Amino acid sequence: EKPFVKFGISPFGIWKPGYPSGITGSSQYDELYADAKLWLNKGWVDYFSPQLYWPINSTGQSFPKLLEWWKSENTHNRHLWPGLNTVEVKVSDRTTEIKNQVKMAGEILQNNVGVIHWSIAGLTKNPSMLSYLKEGPYKAKALVPTMNWIKADRLAKPSLSVNAKASEVVMNWNDYKMNSNVSKWILYTRYNNDWETSILDKTKTNQTILKHKDGKSLTAVALKAVDRLGNESDYVAQKIN
Repeated sequence: EKPFVKFGISPFGIWKPGYPSGITGSSQYDELYADAKLWLNKGWVDYFSPQLYWPINSTGQSFPKLLEWWKSENTHNRHLWPGLNTVEVKVSDRTTEIKNQVKMAGEILQNNVGVIHWSIAGLTKNPSMLSYLKEGPYKAKALVPTMNWIKADRLAKPSLSVNAKASEVVMNWNDYKMNSNVSKWILYTRYNNDWETSILDKTKTNQTILKHKDGKSLTAVALKAVDRLGNESDYVAQKIN
């Protein structure tokens, strides 16, 4: 009915003590009766978010060691996004700890970057952490990562009209209702040889752009559609004289 729906689980962060070596604590497998490792090994999930709710330098529950181990078990390359205990990780400086965990997750996961924060109260009730994330790693908008193992109809290339005026360019493109699978638009603008990218809501169907900015001239524009699974259409582009 809705092929764009994503399914994932957020299991306890330790599968069994000793996996990997040196890890101690409760056993998800033996005490919670859930073989989350199997689910990840089989690729039965679209995203997997183990609850790594301990500090980085916790001895028996090492955040990086556990994340590396779960990464090694991700044999079907599903999205692996660790759960962070943003609300009550047991450290004196929670903001710095979460900041370092976000950075470390990026270094370990590389092309599969992402985290899940538990819970929203850890952000809304901690102004310093909220400010850091908004101005730091979450400053730029990001698309939903593609899940190419889920079948989806290919998006049609947008139709684009460009009206160049003296000091600005007015862009118009087709209504998202013509293709109900559209979730976002990606707008590309090139000033001299430098490309800039904007992610726009699906209801946006026009944009006015300055022909000159920061001493540079607008030389080209391009547009793509994106569906709810992160798949992108072919782009339509036009040079600007």
